[in-house]
Amino acid sequence: MLLPFSAWCFPRKLIPSTTRFSMFVSAPASFKWASSFSQMALVQLDSSSSSSDDDDRQSSIATSTSACANTNKAHHFFFDKDTVRIVQILENLKKEPNLAFAFFHQVKEAGFQHNISTYAALISNLCYRGSQRNLESIFFDLIVSCQENDHLNPPFRISELLHTLTEEFEVGQSLGRAYDALIKSYARNAMFIEAVDVCFHMKRHGFVPHILACNFLMNCLIEHDKVDMALAVYKQLKRVGLIPNGFFYAIVIKILCGKGMLEDALNVFLEMKESEVTHASVAYNAYIDGLCANKKSVLGYQVLRACQVANIAIGTNAYAAVISGFCDEMKIDDAERVFLDFEKQGVITNSHLYGAMIHGYCKGGYLLKALALQNDMVSKGIKVNCLIVSVVLQGLLKKGMLPEVVDQFKEYQSLGICLDEVCYNIVLNALCKLGKVDEAVVLVEEMKAKQMFLDIIHYTTLINGFCLQGNIVEALNLMEEITKSSRLSPDVTFYTMIINSCVKLNRFRKACDLFHDMKRKGIEPDVACYNVLIEMHCKTENLHDAFALCDEMIAKGLEPDIVTYTTLLSVSCNKGYVKKARRLFDGLIEKGLTPDVTFYTIMINSYCQVNCLREAYDLFYEMKRKGIKPDVICYTVLIDKNCKAGNLQNATALFGEMIGRGLEPDIVAYSALLSGCFYLGDVDRATALIDEMSSKGISPDARTISALQCIVLKQKKA
Repeated sequence: MLLPFSAWCFPRKLIPSTTRFSMFVSAPASFKWASSFSQMALVQLDSSSSSSDDDDRQSSIATSTSACANTNKAHHFFFDKDTVRIVQILENLKKEPNLAFAFFHQVKEAGFQHNISTYAALISNLCYRGSQRNLESIFFDLIVSCQENDHLNPPFRISELLHTLTEEFEVGQSLGRAYDALIKSYARNAMFIEAVDVCFHMKRHGFVPHILACNFLMNCLIEHDKVDMALAVYKQLKRVGLIPNGFFYAIVIKILCGKGMLEDALNVFLEMKESEVTHASVAYNAYIDGLCANKKSVLGYQVLRACQVANIAIGTNAYAAVISGFCDEMKIDDAERVFLDFEKQGVITNSHLYGAMIHGYCKGGYLLKALALQNDMVSKGIKVNCLIVSVVLQGLLKKGMLPEVVDQFKEYQSLGICLDEVCYNIVLNALCKLGKVDEAVVLVEEMKAKQMFLDIIHYTTLINGFCLQGNIVEALNLMEEITKSSRLSPDVTFYTMIINSCVKLNRFRKACDLFHDMKRKGIEPDVACYNVLIEMHCKTENLHDAFALCDEMIAKGLEPDIVTYTTLLSVSCNKGYVKKARRLFDGLIEKGLTPDVTFYTIMINSYCQVNCLREAYDLFYEMKRKGIKPDVICYTVLIDKNCKAGNLQNATALFGEMIGRGLEPDIVAYSALLSGCFYLGDVDRATALIDEMSSKGISPDARTISALQCIVLKQKKA
């Protein structure tokens, strides 16, 4: 059910007879936006009011005995008389809507409280001349005033104003302009139910909103993430008789594709084709883009080809969408084929299309092709923009080609290409990872000299560079600079990085200080931040504080993740707290998290350390039943325990199973089995294992060789 119109709220105030409109004379004479004509209108209004005042005073003297009793009546009399004069002036300015608009605001500034009559007169004036912008401004101010003064009793409601306008206007273009302006004003204020209500109010009077007002309403709904409501509005507007244009259909198709409702999008698209609407190419573009965004690039390309055959003008965005779509689906060959096909047709003429293909090459790891295509566009006189630069630099960075990032950046600079803050941050990252923090600092100073905006990401990158060097002092100094800046606001990610760096450098007290500092500033730690502190306490074997932080995290509504549980489980097992470790293990499963092979291995090792081999095997079989494949480390833990328990046969069986599963034993696994052979004096098996190790290029350590020699000597003595 639709809500009624909201009320507007200028309280009805009476103008004191002692001041009335003489205040206009002392009002500021020069408004920047006021015209001389409207000033003259004010003077005319003032002189008329003054003349009336003289007559009123003479009448008042003749009837002085009843003057006090009739004060309120006199006030209303002057109020109504001034309203009539203002309405007359607004009507006289019908051919000068801008002057009428200025006059309306000047009398308001001077203290007059506009009422339904003066508003109707101004709106009539503006509608008559089609002054849409001023119309929207008037309605917008009415709505804002209503929201700011909703506690006051409004003198009239917008619905009453519309009723007055409907009586004064014939249903037609002028009245439609008023309704359209109101729809847009409600939409601009995010009052969407009221906006839709206006649409139905118009229908009851026999006409429908203008398509431009409807397009504006739909766009506002999307901007406010009211996608479902936008779809409902689309259906309602169709029901009241709206005839959409291509822009309207494009909005609806975009919404449906964004929700993955491709079948519904197709139906709307087919409806649009049958309707032969204006600006249909916009809807075609939206449909092609929507298909490609939903990994239906082949269909998108087919629609584009159909447009070409039908001579429907399609913008370059649609061509770029097809290329990007194929690249996102990692169909780089198809994207390349389409790109070359477009190039032959003479479509590829701007950096947007080149950028789409270059982005695809970089995403697929084809950096040489990306650079070659970039050089090709330069040779054709097409300028490389900062978006293409950032894509290329980011591709090199992801590949770990750090020196190449710096060299390519310098080449772009030498070519005079405009580089933005994103490009600078990528090369800052590369320099810091190369350990060239001094060069990174120079680059930051260059950015400042160019008056570029350094955001929190740039500073985070530079601080991380200092931390990688172990220069925590400079990192903290830079952090102090940031906290003093009013433009920058460190977030939880920023603090987590600094805290993590302090932990790695064993600056545990500083890490704790930073943790408490961020909480004092109202920055709530996330799971990643808590994990860093929990790991720190586990590292210092402070289990009490580690578990306390975990409890604090849960109390704040944050769910510990696999990293949290693994850290706490590992330290519990190392300390021999098997029961505590088991509770953690079971708690993880109860919360719906799936333990990984590392988690199982830690728990199995914990049982092995306290000689609970049966429980260790139970977990080993459980993980295999759940499809979690044991790795070399997991097998080695059980092999080692069986060897120490004298179960060489079981250890050998596990070793064979590990190899049978395609896992290659490392030196630790071989050493564990060799220790069992030494323990039982099985020289032949030990010798065979050492030979096997050598054949695989795994060299037994000196301790292993020494142990084997000791066993051989013992057997000879025996």
